[in-house]
Amino acid sequence: MTMRMERKIMLRARLVTALALVWPAAALAQDGAITGTVINEEGLPIPTVTVTATGAALADESRTAMTDAQGVYTITGLPAGTYSLRFTFPGFVAGVSSGVVVQAGERTNVDMQMASQRTIALEELTAVVTGTHFSAPPANLPYAVDVTDRESLREQGAPQAVDFFKKLGAAHGTIGERNGWYNQSGTLVPETATNVNLRGLGASRTLTLLNGRRQVYTPARLPGGRFVDINAFPSIALDRIEVLKEGASAIYGSDAVAGVANFVTRRDFEGFELSASHDYFSGAGDTNIGAIWGTSLGEGTNAVLSADWAMRRQLEAEERDWVLRPYPGPGGGGWSYYGNPGAFLRPTLTGTETPGEFISALIRSHYGDSQGDARLFVDPGCEGLGGTDAGVTCRFRYGPWDNLIENQWHARVFGELNSELSENTTVHVEGLWSEAAIPDWYTTPSFPPTSLYDGLQVVMPENPGRQAFCSSNATAAGFASQAACLEDDWFFFGRLVGNSGPGRTLRRESRTQRIAASLDHHIGTTGEVDVAIGYSRAAGNVNQPAEYAYRKYLAFRGFGGPDCGVGVVVDPTSAAGMRLGDTGGAAAGQGNCMFYNPFSNAILRAQQPGTTYTNADNPGYDPSVANSPALIDWINEEVDLFSTAELFTAEATFTNSLSDAIGYAIGYQYRWFDVTGQPNDPGNQRLTPCQVPGDRSCLDQAGPFTFTTGYFPYASSQTVHRFYGELPINLGDRVDLQFAANYEFHDVASSFDPKAALAVRLVDSDDYQLSARASLQSTFRVPSVDDVNTDKITALEYVWETDVYKAVDTYGSEDLVPERATTGNVGLVFFHFPSRTQATFDYWTYDFKDIINVVPYTAVTRLYDEGGASREAVKEFIRCPDGWGTGTCDAAFIERIRIDLVNWPGMKTSGLDWSVSTRQPVGSAEMSFGIDGTYTHKYDILALTRGGVELQAATRGAGLLNRNNPIAWPLPQWKWTASVGFHTERLSAIGAYYYISSYDDPDSADENHRVIDSFGTLDATLMMKVTDRIDGFVTGFNLLGTPPPLVNWETSYDGFTHDPKGRRLKVGLTYTIN
Repeated sequence: MTMRMERKIMLRARLVTALALVWPAAALAQDGAITGTVINEEGLPIPTVTVTATGAALADESRTAMTDAQGVYTITGLPAGTYSLRFTFPGFVAGVSSGVVVQAGERTNVDMQMASQRTIALEELTAVVTGTHFSAPPANLPYAVDVTDRESLREQGAPQAVDFFKKLGAAHGTIGERNGWYNQSGTLVPETATNVNLRGLGASRTLTLLNGRRQVYTPARLPGGRFVDINAFPSIALDRIEVLKEGASAIYGSDAVAGVANFVTRRDFEGFELSASHDYFSGAGDTNIGAIWGTSLGEGTNAVLSADWAMRRQLEAEERDWVLRPYPGPGGGGWSYYGNPGAFLRPTLTGTETPGEFISALIRSHYGDSQGDARLFVDPGCEGLGGTDAGVTCRFRYGPWDNLIENQWHARVFGELNSELSENTTVHVEGLWSEAAIPDWYTTPSFPPTSLYDGLQVVMPENPGRQAFCSSNATAAGFASQAACLEDDWFFFGRLVGNSGPGRTLRRESRTQRIAASLDHHIGTTGEVDVAIGYSRAAGNVNQPAEYAYRKYLAFRGFGGPDCGVGVVVDPTSAAGMRLGDTGGAAAGQGNCMFYNPFSNAILRAQQPGTTYTNADNPGYDPSVANSPALIDWINEEVDLFSTAELFTAEATFTNSLSDAIGYAIGYQYRWFDVTGQPNDPGNQRLTPCQVPGDRSCLDQAGPFTFTTGYFPYASSQTVHRFYGELPINLGDRVDLQFAANYEFHDVASSFDPKAALAVRLVDSDDYQLSARASLQSTFRVPSVDDVNTDKITALEYVWETDVYKAVDTYGSEDLVPERATTGNVGLVFFHFPSRTQATFDYWTYDFKDIINVVPYTAVTRLYDEGGASREAVKEFIRCPDGWGTGTCDAAFIERIRIDLVNWPGMKTSGLDWSVSTRQPVGSAEMSFGIDGTYTHKYDILALTRGGVELQAATRGAGLLNRNNPIAWPLPQWKWTASVGFHTERLSAIGAYYYISSYDDPDSADENHRVIDSFGTLDATLMMKVTDRIDGFVTGFNLLGTPPPLVNWETSYDGFTHDPKGRRLKVGLTYTIN
């Protein structure tokens, strides 16, 4: 309290005392009175407080008194009855005492303790534990931590984790809805998983904690690093989310490069709570049911158990009219160069060609050359069944078979026990079990062949489908007669199944378990020892449909089917690498042996939306030559990889004080991380490395399939020892310092990382507080178990030069060095206590060196396409039809790509975070206002070179989609949220506007769609206290139904930044017994 305020109070107190001396003493003759003392938080009396009494006995009148110098007040002249008292004083929160009973001729005593607005404002700041070994409110911390509590989440409509982090200004590149094909993991991460990706630096660079302790990573082998699946945490168990938006390796060790997200549970909950909600949007919806129960088990002991179940209905691409685009047209829409119906090549062959000559003949028949024109035709049924006749192929739109959201469910249980073993010792034990599944993961009906001209897909004159085609279409296909139509072999340029569908479905599952315990023991008055152990495990599968190469070979030659009995043998003189084995008297197309028919006369109707024959029969359909479902099933297979990840941690931290102003913490942590991956037998490349069963002599050991590749079993582990310390120093009332350091050594590297941080309260009064804060530190991340794994892992990626997905093999390297970064933050924190206004402004910066990531395959194919010295520099990474590293093929005929994990030279990023909020009284209600967001100023990446050739030019990432940049995610520069709310005791109404700025897509093939428009949504939430035990809410998301901005790639929108759901209505109820 200031000297000026004290003088004012004493003057008012003397006046009140003088008035009291002349007050009529007989006022109590018939009426009653209320008297009492008013004190502050420290127990000191507060003079000149205005005390007002209202009640039915006074009708519309009131009685008022003021406290004297000792804080005493007396209200006389009160008829017998029940009253409410209101205590008001500048700079303090009004106090209220209701139900005060007054008897005639008697005094009723009512004391009041009033809290200053400053105290209330500071107490409303949740004490955080993220970024330090000591607990403190954010206002006192010398670094930036955002806290989103449970009430704030409810005001946002209780969003799912994926929605919350997509809207968080500091986060970019959030997965959790985007189809696994397009989430930059090569379908290695299921759609049930969600990450935290602070600053868009990659989810592996954000450390995710549960109750301040490490959690196991996802069981997916990811070049560049894994992340924690936050969808494993039950939402009903969470009390708040703390986000530290700067590097924190000095406190937490490796991985905390970009920052930390700490999920804190409701450990003090007592009672029972049941909640249910449904989020409806056109074509799909989300449902969540949860319960939490907490009870005291005796003095100093409590237990909390929570569980929830969530279900998401699939959102099909056809449900959104902006997804499925015509060809050619903006928005990508998911078009492949290879379809069914397809095209037929008619090469001129002698039968004596070498494999190389054979391939050249097929390419010449497709595109022509100086020696002659192309000899091919497109199936006449192409466009009627939904394809696009491009002259040399029938393009196929696979978009309808890629769901925008997959049908999935999650079941999660979390429990914790907290107990005071003694006056100085407490123990905490917690357990987590989570399971998620996609029962019917949905994908395209078939894949294109990897080798386009190897002769595997021959269409012989004996093929019944060709015979039926030539009988009715010879002239339309350009043949003089049916007999001419049946001359020589043709070769099918297309896929097994296309517009006829159906899509293929597979089951994906994941499980997560965690058990952790900690013991906290106080030593003396200030010392404390915290000992903790934890074990967590994640397991799950990712799978892909596949098609056997040798079974296609047999089916195209009339020996297909599960009961035909004919096999293949290795033949290095054949472009296909195989030939028919002993037929054992079987005849092509006879008995149990079947031909595959690649013509449109095998298709009755299209499943492709909007075609001529989607709802009408194809007039060219001939049921006698239709493909048997048993034949297609026999060709198809499932490649499945089951992976596990285990994390064990043990740590001990000792904290104490050297004085009232200086504390310290020292500690040790041990971490053991173990991963395994086991493919099923068909997908195990150690068992089946080649396309011919039993063969192990093939040069390119890519497995037995024509598009999908298998996996190698793997097992690896990593051990970490770290020593750390922290020194918080308080220099008087205005300055706080933090020094910290971490020394950590792994199996492959070690690092020492210091940190220094400063907070200075520039202005500190009863009404205002203005503080400056700054921090500087080094952070690091060692090569992960996946980064140093030299067994290849294969993903399917879209290759622009071939206009189709191709297999990209990625190899780890034992020569990688740890990546390092220097991070800094400078900011201001402002409070105005009477209006409960707070504001923060922070400038942040990161300077990275030796970033671990892959060589961009897009750069390799681009340089190969340039020819000359560029092709020579990268040809070793390209497989042509005639082998690896030959450099003989045009870029359009690339069959496979190899890339390595390397250390990129570096990257610098910086920007601004801001937040302003206030909560003002309006009568008996309150109004809230808030705005917060992030501006990413720059994200500049240094050039990547190899052998004197620039693989990737120096580039800026801020404000770009970054579709071909492996170390940058989509990075719109501006993300902010503004909200306004009206709050009463039983009702709150909140409106919010979320904004994402426009950003560019310079790599778009359509130059008219290289700007991705800005995107804003208007949300509104109404929260109601229906009864004393039932609370409800209704939220309208994206009330204007604004579709996400158009992006010229698959699914036509940026699923890392926007969502496809459109206008939504979410309704929820909570039943609570305390």
